[in-house]
Amino acid sequence: MTKTHMVQVVVGGKILTMGGSGDEVHIQKVASCVNRMIHQLEDTEAYRALPADLKPVLIELNIADELIAAQDAITQLETDLQLKENELAKVKQSLVDTQMQLERAEGRRKR
Repeated sequence: MTKTHMVQVVVGGKILTMGGSGDEVHIQKVASCVNRMIHQLEDTEAYRALPADLKPVLIELNIADELIAAQDAITQLETDLQLKENELAKVKQSLVDTQMQLERAEGRRKR
């Protein structure tokens, strides 16, 4: 069974007790992410003009946007990594082929 860690955090100027399966550092990072988004949005006039019931929705949408951008970046990095691994495999094969040709040429030269 997964252990639940309870941690006090500050989100939006309020002290909350958060629980989760992650360690305290992870839970603090989650709270920090939400806090950062709140502070970023509070600095905009458009956010301050929103009705109170829409402010959490805007925060959620912005966090979801960051999540999707991060997932897209991961996908792109994985694709780039696969291309590099394929390229490396081709270079290694070329090296092996060249070494074999060199060994054959040296064998013929010794005869």
